[in-house]
Amino acid sequence: MMNVRPGRVPSSRRGGKGGPPQSSQPLTYPAPKGGLVTTRDMAADTPGSASILLNMLPTLMGCRVRGGSVKKGLAAGGGTLRSAFKYKYGGIERLFMATDTAIFEMSSPAAPPTTTAASVSGMTSSDWSTFQHATAAGAFLVCVNGSDPRQMFNGTTWVTTPAMTFADGSTESQMNYGWIFKNREWYLKNGTLDAYYLPTNQIGGAAVVFPLGGVLKKGGSLLTAFSWSIESGDGLSDMCVFVSTEGEVAVYMGSDPATDFALKGIYQIGKPVGKNAWIRAGADILVANTDGLTPMSQVFTRDREALSLVSVSRPIEDEWRLAANSTGGRWNLTQWIEQNLVFISFPENSVISDKTFVLNVLTGKWSFISNWRAVCYASYQGSLFFGSIDGYCWQADTTGSDDGLVFQAVYLSQFTASGAYGQRKTATLAQMYFRGKTKPKVKLFARADFDITAPASANVSIGNSLSSEWNNGLWDVATWDGVSSSTRYKYRQNVRATGDHLAVGCVIASGGDVRLDVEIDLANLQTEVGQASA
Repeated sequence: MMNVRPGRVPSSRRGGKGGPPQSSQPLTYPAPKGGLVTTRDMAADTPGSASILLNMLPTLMGCRVRGGSVKKGLAAGGGTLRSAFKYKYGGIERLFMATDTAIFEMSSPAAPPTTTAASVSGMTSSDWSTFQHATAAGAFLVCVNGSDPRQMFNGTTWVTTPAMTFADGSTESQMNYGWIFKNREWYLKNGTLDAYYLPTNQIGGAAVVFPLGGVLKKGGSLLTAFSWSIESGDGLSDMCVFVSTEGEVAVYMGSDPATDFALKGIYQIGKPVGKNAWIRAGADILVANTDGLTPMSQVFTRDREALSLVSVSRPIEDEWRLAANSTGGRWNLTQWIEQNLVFISFPENSVISDKTFVLNVLTGKWSFISNWRAVCYASYQGSLFFGSIDGYCWQADTTGSDDGLVFQAVYLSQFTASGAYGQRKTATLAQMYFRGKTKPKVKLFARADFDITAPASANVSIGNSLSSEWNNGLWDVATWDGVSSSTRYKYRQNVRATGDHLAVGCVIASGGDVRLDVEIDLANLQTEVGQASA
């Protein structure tokens, strides 16, 4: 009997495989190594940047959820702690914070609600400028505020002697800013274009005036000054830099202002936003002004209009200018060297409230912090502290909550069209990777067409109390052979967003006694491509 073999059905698709054509495609978003970018235009493709980076700190790998905060001290009499500074010499390190009427030591304060008594009282301003000077007479933390007599901490007590004297009738109370140049103390006088200097390696004595009224042509008054070198640190090329309220920069070279000071040039930047609004960053100095965070190395070769193009704050220029126009001054820049971070605080205002700008000085990337209401920052014994309203001193980036309250950390990627512009797409599924010692509870979401709102998350993530990380695990609870390495976690959640440009994000609610150790990695969106937009 013959065996009949089944015949083949001819295919109607030449050169193709069977099945319907693919109707969806993935969009991939790299880890946010580019930090927060608020100045991106619609057509710019900036992979790795973020449209929202709130309560996260920029890292080399991307960003991590910040730690919480704990009340450490309470200044007697209340009042906002507006200035923070420290003394460090040999094995002695002390932390101080100031209200409008007093200076308080917050090195080891009484636990709130018990208050800490003032170390120095009877003051009339909290706008302190401080520097440290070590001489044969000892190592002094020198403080001036332009309203009260000069205050000095010698490692043990606060003193006002040896005093400064002035031949022109000026007083110590009129000195509002001070710094060291070539082992000589310099000061600026309130509302003038006059600087004063003391003899080399002297704490007190006769101060000599150094007028700059004939040099700075735009008027105003001297606001801040510093020593700067094109080398890393102090060197043979050290220059003395004076900055006025109008943004004029006068640069001098020399050792003795009475004999060999030479004017090297006059330059222009935006109006500075505070006398303490600058930092050293390697061989450069970054000056915060209305145009941005300007590197001094660029001031010599560019005019003011071109400086904004090389400003370190260029990625957040919109928010920067808004804050500068809303506050006008009294910004503070604080370096947390151990974490390579800079915290930029400014006075509370109705336009931008409860916000701190954060910069990673290694990468030049940015993020924002909220919920701390910090007015000033200081690093002390490797940790970060801040002063806030009502006289509270807080330790920052510790525990998993803000004084027991849950906070939300939010990330939203850059928006991408991924293909032809005007082609509408619908996000249906989000996937995101995380690294951490604790598995977080994550809410994923998608947004379209530059909508930068974020949902809230009710699921609170709690840090692992068995983590053996120093300053993170609980004493007598954490085990040194416990959780010590990061694990990669993957999340998939249904999302919904339709538009020409899509972004993916996450919300992590942090709480508990242990700081979360969670970093964001890459993400992707599964999308369905629709018709062209009308």
